Amino acid sequence: MKTYCPTFWSRDSGVDHSASVICLNDILPTVGQNTFAYFDNNDCLLAGETILLIWCPPVSDLNGWSEQPSEIALSHLLKANVVAVAQASEPSAAAIHPAHYGKRKYELDILSCERFLTVLRALQEDPTSRHLQGIGSAQGNFLMWDEVNWCGSAAVDGFTYLTANTLNEAHMELILEEVDDDIIGLFSVHIDPGGTFYEFGRKRLTGQELRVIKHALDIARPLCDSQADYLVACSK
Repeated sequence: MKTYCPTFWSRDSGVDHSASVICLNDILPTVGQNTFAYFDNNDCLLAGETILLIWCPPVSDLNGWSEQPSEIALSHLLKANVVAVAQASEPSAAAIHPAHYGKRKYELDILSCERFLTVLRALQEDPTSRHLQGIGSAQGNFLMWDEVNWCGSAAVDGFTYLTANTLNEAHMELILEEVDDDIIGLFSVHIDPGGTFYEFGRKRLTGQELRVIKHALDIARPLCDSQADYLVACSK
């Protein structure tokens, strides 16, 4: 089942996203109901297929987890059925947000919704998981994490969030568990001009993978939230 992270979620709920306090349940997609989301044009979803979706709260949805790492704990993994495929959004007076222009809008039936970190805690050992992308060169094979020119990290609810960029236009993210001298990969994102790739799976890092991630953790700058808390738990 393929994983996606929509570019934008529909704001048709009427919630004021600029308010100083927002109820999490008011903006979280509801199981059993349909909603809409906007995707990059490179994401080719088909009506009738079932997919996994990463839902992030407003600040990290717009700017990424690196700008509001605490929102990893409030992010969710959804399972959804693609109900209908819409055309690319055109500029109009009725458009909710100018950033939606040119994006593809899909209607989604939400089948399940679970806290993202709860999903990671339940992952089983999977030595076949490939959290670290490798590339080949005339000098041999190496890992993209060997090429980082910036990286940052944050502790979130017992996990470590690690993110990095390279000079070759690659962006990478990892969610890890650190147990004594062991580092266990649970989730990874790799973005480069060729696309966006997500990987789930509990894998204990060894050898070259362990070396490069330990080095990245050593040089990573601490990340902290760019905005004050604004989400509260409340019932619908």
